[in-house]
Amino acid sequence: MYKRHNLKQILWILSAWAISRLALLFIGWGANLRIPGGNPSQPWPMPNEPLLFTMWDRYDSQWYLAIVQHGYNIPINTHYSPQAFFPLYPMLIGLVERLTGIPPVIIGVILSNLFFIVGLLFLNQLVEQRFGSEVAHTTVLFLILFPTAFFFSAIYTESLFLMGTVIAFWAADRNRWWLAGIGGAIATLTRNLGIMLIIPLILLVWEQYGKRAWRKCIPLLLIPGAFALWALFLWWNTKDPLRFVHAESGWGRVLQPPWMGIAMAFYRIVTPAPPFIWSKNIYISAWKPQFAPFYSLIDGVSALAGIFLSFLGRRYGMPWSWIIFALICVLIPMSAPTLHSMTPLASMSRYIVVIFPIMVTLAQMVKDRPNLKIALMIALPMIQAFFFILFTTWNWIA
Repeated sequence: MYKRHNLKQILWILSAWAISRLALLFIGWGANLRIPGGNPSQPWPMPNEPLLFTMWDRYDSQWYLAIVQHGYNIPINTHYSPQAFFPLYPMLIGLVERLTGIPPVIIGVILSNLFFIVGLLFLNQLVEQRFGSEVAHTTVLFLILFPTAFFFSAIYTESLFLMGTVIAFWAADRNRWWLAGIGGAIATLTRNLGIMLIIPLILLVWEQYGKRAWRKCIPLLLIPGAFALWALFLWWNTKDPLRFVHAESGWGRVLQPPWMGIAMAFYRIVTPAPPFIWSKNIYISAWKPQFAPFYSLIDGVSALAGIFLSFLGRRYGMPWSWIIFALICVLIPMSAPTLHSMTPLASMSRYIVVIFPIMVTLAQMVKDRPNLKIALMIALPMIQAFFFILFTTWNWIA
């Protein structure tokens, strides 16, 4: 019976994923054929592969594919630094390319979707064990339908980061601490926030074992160990072990209290962006001063929603470890707003899509509110379709 239940869950998740991706492919196909957009954000030539794959190669995707081709010594004269992009995702694309000879843009799309599917399967089990199958199903649906969920299929790190973090929490719930450490290490080598997983995972160990927790924490040393390997590589490559931090200044990011990012975003909504913030070196043709209120509103609301839903999770019995993880993933990007962008909280709508506790809270909110659930099931994919059109036509979204 258990195996039959698992098979039904897998088939259901695969069906939901497939339907959503087919819809996005159709939307992207039509958008690229009919809607004028901006220009590629980098001077590198676009791949010649079919539109089925190249529609997912936008903005940061170009950096990951360039790292696959050149490593971290990209032959381009720019003040932007490739060391801002963590190594595991492009390394996996490069490894598969060497083994198969398949073009990197195709490999990137395939790997992103595989990581997304694995993340969904583990997420369903993780949430089902704590909150039941109804909440688990709705969580998976909300994650698939979320406005920026198309990034899970793009040549971006969202799917790999989601997979690593969900595996870490799934394993921790089952006292499989070595697997939790591996999941955390995957996340650490994928995104700059991955190292912060050590905090909620140690809290989970402490909740279960108290004073004996230190022994169970040993496998979690894989997380800072992975971070140390990345820092050592950067020291060898650039003589700066924290180059990934310093590289963010190339995108105009500055350290500020988190409330300043929110204040700057909402100030930008009602106040025209001053000309001096628009650097001559901006490389995204779709960044225009007149669009600043629109994008500032999207990212400002995303940040506030992330904070609100993180705390609201406690009302529904969400463990503090999940809440702390969610708050870390929201507050740290808020503390590094961008000065040379249409929006101080640039990409916040993309950053929150990987925060699975937010989706769990949404699922619990609608459990006894069927009308709200229907409304979200209609609104979320409609917004995602609009956002994907902007993304795939080089008109920017996150």
